[in-house]
Amino acid sequence: MKARSFELAGPPAGFALQIDGVFKMEDSLFADEDGRFDENLAKQAAWVMKLRSEGVRNLEVLGALEAIPRKIFLSASQQFLAFEDRAFPIDCGQMSTQPSLIGKVADFLQMKPDHSLLEIGSGSGYQCAVLSKICDRIVSLERYRTLADLARERLRSCKINNVDVIHADGLVAPVDEEDDGGPFDRIILNGALDRVPGFLFDRLAPGGRLLAPIKHESGICRLIQYDKGGRGLDETDLGGFRYLSLTPGIAAKL
Repeated sequence: MKARSFELAGPPAGFALQIDGVFKMEDSLFADEDGRFDENLAKQAAWVMKLRSEGVRNLEVLGALEAIPRKIFLSASQQFLAFEDRAFPIDCGQMSTQPSLIGKVADFLQMKPDHSLLEIGSGSGYQCAVLSKICDRIVSLERYRTLADLARERLRSCKINNVDVIHADGLVAPVDEEDDGGPFDRIILNGALDRVPGFLFDRLAPGGRLLAPIKHESGICRLIQYDKGGRGLDETDLGGFRYLSLTPGIAAKL
């Protein structure tokens, strides 16, 4: 088989031989069912290695990113850019999250196979599709009905059945907290706030972790990690990241 070369930084995910700084990937690793070279599989693998160079180091997270075809979660006009590590505009005036940030967030969450996750802000559904590969179940709340419906369709097309996307306001306490299966081992907010609503900490299981982008005067949010221990909450500043604001309420028209 002829070897294909990819000029990439960072170590490969266990399937490429590095020679003089160039990764040689055998065509046989990216063959379709008929044994023919599949260019899309090769691009996906090269993209994953690029994400490693962007700081996504967890192999389980990289495997989840590789397993989910991102183009399904993009509009038709954007699909040819699916292997770009960038955010894209989506419906309802929102933005998707760039894959490298999803990878870092997944690593920060430190999820286990039996964990449950509450996501505030479904967006395109791509992030919860990736996270669904590394936890037991996800409840994702989205204020825009259009986005919620699209996310459900995309998740179904990926045959993902451990995610429930609900059209709801995730910044208001539910009438019955048992309706969506709480408390949760992990909670992630996909938008910036001045502060985290107190009821969300109540929805966090003992030993649980919540990640939230908190607005900062610099204009760049600080991603704060809250760990729920026996003596209360421990806070860790994970650094500066760019997020749109998380808007309260259910959208009236969209």
